[in-house]
Amino acid sequence: MAVKERGTSRERRDLALTACCAAAIAETDLEEDPLRRAGRLMDCLGLLRSVHPAWVAATLDMPALRRGLREGIGALVPADSAGHEAFAAMALIDEQGLLRGEVEDLGREHLVPRQALEGYWPWAQIRAEQEEQRLFEEIRRLQPEDYERVRVLLATHPCGDLDELLEAWGGLWGRFALFEPVASWPWCNVAGWCFPCPRCRWPMRAQRGTDGVVLLSCDAHSGDGVGYACRPGRGAGMPQLEGTGRNSPPISGFPAAGGHLAVSRPVWRFFTLPGQMEVGFRDELAGIKELLIVMYPGADAYDLHITARHPLVAKEWRIDAKAWQSLPALGDALLKREPLPGASPLIIMIPHRQRAEMPVLRAQLSHRPDLRVATDKELLHEIRQWCALGSAEGAIS
Repeated sequence: MAVKERGTSRERRDLALTACCAAAIAETDLEEDPLRRAGRLMDCLGLLRSVHPAWVAATLDMPALRRGLREGIGALVPADSAGHEAFAAMALIDEQGLLRGEVEDLGREHLVPRQALEGYWPWAQIRAEQEEQRLFEEIRRLQPEDYERVRVLLATHPCGDLDELLEAWGGLWGRFALFEPVASWPWCNVAGWCFPCPRCRWPMRAQRGTDGVVLLSCDAHSGDGVGYACRPGRGAGMPQLEGTGRNSPPISGFPAAGGHLAVSRPVWRFFTLPGQMEVGFRDELAGIKELLIVMYPGADAYDLHITARHPLVAKEWRIDAKAWQSLPALGDALLKREPLPGASPLIIMIPHRQRAEMPVLRAQLSHRPDLRVATDKELLHEIRQWCALGSAEGAIS
């Protein structure tokens, strides 16, 4: 009975989040006919009411829906849903009334197709873990050395001029449909220019604010203080950006023309972001002689295998990096996986910026001793501490 109730709770949560994402899209779609847009919002509101008890549903009206989309969707998600705390403060529409980039990721990860939403969903109705597996299957056919090279390239070269990409990829270029022309992405175009995030090097989202100012932010790193503003001039030159966040160093843009390409959003989510964690993690530990680091072992059953050969008994870490927007949705996907054979648990490594949501994910996986959750910074500290212990014992002996 308990398992059935948890499944029902997750379904209510997913349906509520699906409806919230569709409502946010409708609310910000100012080019839509007003009557049709109102109908879309009413459909979403009806779905939201259906997942709540009657006395709660009676309090959900259109002002409450619009307020929740702007101030935090915690009031719209069922209070008994697993992972409710992780979403309580999430706003899907920003202060300028613009749709946040995270909405697409959240929608993919919690998608529950419903007839009322079929005409309103602007991306493919496919769950995130299914999309991730489809992309992995495309490149798993490669030889191990080429597979590792592709994974590293997607992390280090997610965007660039065609000639630059051709030089970096060599004979592997063109074997997979991983890149798209930036010219087809109006959401990152600022007066004919695009600007890469200084952290992940993928095009930042450009949204028009007040008084002609354009605001730029990265869908993954805006919470880390990456943000810019500019006022495009009438000339043909590159707009000058002013950093608005604490981690916004000077950057240069590139023309939003057909010669510039970037990986698609699913590739960026499932390859580039975790890949940058993996490559950065490897590089941080590269100077420690006691460590043996192998990337993508065993046909990529996981991402990193790290072995410390000191102290006396060797210790290993098996790490799988994940960059999901929704940790509860990640937990649901992980629970479907079969345990990985081996003595040590598989460590699910998430970005340190998501550390506040870790208790939710750990609670979901509490009955899976084969899975462990940690942030990238926690793991770096743990491995360095272990190696420091080995060095100290070696010096004493």
